[in-house]
Amino acid sequence: MQADEDLAEVGPTTRSVSQMSLPRRVAFWGFAALLIAGVVFYLWWGLSFGVWIDNGVYAVVITLALFGLAGMWLMMPNPPPPAELPPH
Repeated sequence: MQADEDLAEVGPTTRSVSQMSLPRRVAFWGFAALLIAGVVFYLWWGLSFGVWIDNGVYAVVITLALFGLAGMWLMMPNPPPPAELPPH
């Protein structure tokens, strides 16, 4: 039972965006801006021109959104590696 208690103590901790270094945080919010830009572009185009089904608009929106999501995923803080348990 001691091993289970030790494992519970060294489990991964939750990390947030606020705990990242400043350059990573700026990059994270830059990629988030790409995602938001894709959604805003689609809404602007649809409201301005009355066209909601357009392959060219889809290409722009999907490119912006996927680069934004991929960048945000890559910039997310990684949990620290688990500490090694002492031998019994």
